Amino acid sequence: MAWASIIGQEAIKGFLQRAILQGRIAPAYCFWGPEGVGKDALALEFAKLLNCQAPRRSAGGIEACDRCSDCQQAARLEHPSIRLVFALPPPKNRSESSALLGLSDDHIALLREELRRKAENPYHNITLPNALQIHISAIRDLQRTLSLAAPRPGRRRVVIISEADALTTEAANACLKTLEEPHDDVVFLLTTSRRDHLPPTILSRCQQLYCPALPEEALVAALRERHRLSETEARLIAAFAQGSYAQALTFLEQDLRNLRQQVLSLLRLALKPGRFRLQLLHAIEELFGSADRIRAELLLSLLAFWLRDAFILSHGGGSDLLLNADEEGTLRRFLQRFPEADIGAMVIAVEHALQQLRRYVSIPLLVVTLLMRCRSAAIPSRPRGVSQCPSSL
Repeated sequence: MAWASIIGQEAIKGFLQRAILQGRIAPAYCFWGPEGVGKDALALEFAKLLNCQAPRRSAGGIEACDRCSDCQQAARLEHPSIRLVFALPPPKNRSESSALLGLSDDHIALLREELRRKAENPYHNITLPNALQIHISAIRDLQRTLSLAAPRPGRRRVVIISEADALTTEAANACLKTLEEPHDDVVFLLTTSRRDHLPPTILSRCQQLYCPALPEEALVAALRERHRLSETEARLIAAFAQGSYAQALTFLEQDLRNLRQQVLSLLRLALKPGRFRLQLLHAIEELFGSADRIRAELLLSLLAFWLRDAFILSHGGGSDLLLNADEEGTLRRFLQRFPEADIGAMVIAVEHALQQLRRYVSIPLLVVTLLMRCRSAAIPSRPRGVSQCPSSL
């Protein structure tokens, strides 16, 4: 499949192919843009091509053969010349000589499974418990490997740092030192969804390549071809995915309409007049009590999309702009019942909660805080005894 396996990103594909054909490969690249648009996929494919024994050339292009032993090893994420660096759980002590030595057997087993999934689907985001940062031990491992491994004639050693914004300050400084003293046969490929979290000194050493959100039509085509969805199903998921194939895959595994109604039921309870708090707390615990971060993010994203549509309608936007087109009637009734609601503040509150998910310990408590903020924004202070009826939401 080679380049064809990557959805969209035609400009970046063309740029990388020209770099190889013209012999102008930079020492370091930084692929940046929204989550789930193919940054890691591009980096992995480029790394494979740089090590392919028999690349195929065409009019103005070049791609990996996908048949040689190097291509097959690269596809399994087992190539000795391609190093993938990503966030791991913190070492038990700072003097740990290797990033992997401090991992438990359970973590090792989970890591192998995550790498298998990444090999099958380069859009998969490797996720391990408590793995929020790339620690100095990982960069020291990398530096040892680069200093000891012998270059292979005609090949490139490639280092892929996935979500490089997760580098700790210490790790980033060590990484910068490696970038400042490049090996002739080594190419660094950094990917990030938060370029502003990377030190300017590292960015200045990289050729920066922006990977935009995927066009909706490209997502629809990929979903129909790869997952055999109907046109209607593919368009519904693509609309919610907001240009992210990884997000589309998350939605693909869920019953979106049912999840949307569940999270809207919480909003309905939060806007209920009279005594509502105990019932709301029970409902939040039931829906979010055992939810992992990914499921919680999905539920809150659905709420954000619904409120976004309410905001559009409240400012005179048309039905053609709605993600929840099937909810237009409910959205309009909501606006009629809460004419003084600050929808923008509600959207901002949800977006803030989504940002907090990665580091917030208690997801139910986060949701309680969010819904109380939504209530304050939807129901301005009014004299005792006057209330809004949320029955139409």
